[in-house]
Amino acid sequence: MARRQTQGSETWKRLRDWDRGQTASERLAEHLLRFEGYTSVDPSHPLGGPNGLKDVICIRDGVKWIGSAYFPRGQQDFPTILGKFKHDMKGMAKNEAEGIAFVTNQELTLGERGNLTKEAGFTQVDLLHLERISSILDNPVYYGLRLEYLDIEMTKEEQLAFMAAMYQRFEDHRLDRETMLHLVNQSGALAEEFREMRNRISSAEKPIDPYYVTPVSLGNRWDVISPARETVHKCSICGFGYFVTLSSSYDATRLTRITSGFQYPTSAVTCPKCGNVDQI
Repeated sequence: MARRQTQGSETWKRLRDWDRGQTASERLAEHLLRFEGYTSVDPSHPLGGPNGLKDVICIRDGVKWIGSAYFPRGQQDFPTILGKFKHDMKGMAKNEAEGIAFVTNQELTLGERGNLTKEAGFTQVDLLHLERISSILDNPVYYGLRLEYLDIEMTKEEQLAFMAAMYQRFEDHRLDRETMLHLVNQSGALAEEFREMRNRISSAEKPIDPYYVTPVSLGNRWDVISPARETVHKCSICGFGYFVTLSSSYDATRLTRITSGFQYPTSAVTCPKCGNVDQI
């Protein structure tokens, strides 16, 4: 098997000689827009149908944009590209958008990019052209996307680059966590609040074993606390009643919940009959 072209040429060539149709091009465009920082990416009809003069609706910096995918097979002359761009710009008024992201597999010179931007006037334009898309897909994070849409597997060198990129991301997350904990510890009040929050979470998640099991039936009165700090609890699944030993802070917490209207759980109990865990 012949070795694939290197130095980005393989990605560039397969994009330019696109033969996967409109559906794949629109879906690839959606991924590329997300990579470039667009959010709320909402495709129209990749499988065909009236799309209201846009392939994608998306948001960037709080502004509504339309996205247009233009992936013909082979390089087209500039008048053809310009004609497609003018046609797609009509979708801005129809969709009340303030910008257009033109995603294309066409090679555009600096002068041609300037002409497209000038054609748009005061409209915001983002041109994702052949060279720019090739650079994105040759990013280690997007090797999977490149494999899916261009059928380009990783070389040994790219496998090393991918592992290095993933390791760096893990390191960045670790450093972010350590920085956050350092800042928390620098503030006494914030550190104390953080510790109390962790204790509350730990208390809520740790099941309390029943003091002893008995088939209790007190009519409709299950919320009873005995002088021995035992409360009757009825399983929400099987209806089995049993006693649970409470912590000393339960009354105060329960009173706070009743008077303030909060309904969050304070502890968890495990039914000895069916194993269901309830919050009390």
